[in-house]
Amino acid sequence: MDQLTEFFQKLFDTSDWPARWYCGEWSDFHGWLYIFSDVAIWLAYFFIPMIIIWFIQRKPNVPFLPVFWLFGVFIISCGATHFLDAIIFWWPVYRLSGLLKFITAIVSMLTVFALIRDMPKIMDYKEDLLNEIANKDALIDELRREIEAKGDNY
Repeated sequence: MDQLTEFFQKLFDTSDWPARWYCGEWSDFHGWLYIFSDVAIWLAYFFIPMIIIWFIQRKPNVPFLPVFWLFGVFIISCGATHFLDAIIFWWPVYRLSGLLKFITAIVSMLTVFALIRDMPKIMDYKEDLLNEIANKDALIDELRREIEAKGDNY
């Protein structure tokens, strides 16, 4: 329990590790390749949930909404780990990075369990929609026949 308390007390403390630039033999190219790649991945992981939110707000009655939200949180947390990995080149907050990776792991597993739970329903959803369309088409055909049968009396 003492290690856990110390971990959170020193969450932003950088005195135990040097910045990543000073760990090993980083060339400018190699270091900036990592930084640029992590920032680009973070940006993509930031915008993907924004696009999902934009879609959800414009589409009423989105099926499986909790799965969409879990995907969003999962993607944002994955992106945050990449952003923090880029920052660690200057600010070595390895404890914070570890905590963020742990949170990402939990959200990742919750997303996996939600997909396992909902996948049969998701697979059936297309069939349900096709059946609903077929039923509506049949109803429209029936109404059309009734109108034609009544002719001008309608």
